[in-house]
Amino acid sequence: MAIGLFKKPRIVRKYGEQSIVNGYASAPYEDVSVNLDIQQMSNDELRALPEGERTVKRIKSYGSGKLTAADDTRGIRGDMVFYRDQWYECISSFLRENTFLKHYRSEFVLVPHTKQPSSPAVLVSPPPEDEPPEEEGDEP
Repeated sequence: MAIGLFKKPRIVRKYGEQSIVNGYASAPYEDVSVNLDIQQMSNDELRALPEGERTVKRIKSYGSGKLTAADDTRGIRGDMVFYRDQWYECISSFLRENTFLKHYRSEFVLVPHTKQPSSPAVLVSPPPEDEPPEEEGDEP
């Protein structure tokens, strides 16, 4: 069974280089369609995380291309995927080539959002409305 059977087109927001504008970090972005198999993290995967990181909602994806992971020390904003009406930021993406199903496994964390500018949460606009809505029975 090929991994491609489970992939669906997903909106991925890819960011350019960050710069400081009016005292705030800003980066241009482009929304692209990428075929990914997205899954919830398993209980075993969540238990392996450090105690403080288990409460943040996480997902994983499998695809044929490497995604950019966030790196605060270098000022790199991670690619984001729009899944079930929420944005998730990539925190890791690595090649798995131990089988004939060579692919990239990426991990994402939920991006907190708000409409209040004074909140510490990140303000992220949704993708264009011309995308089809998620199907209800989409969850594995």
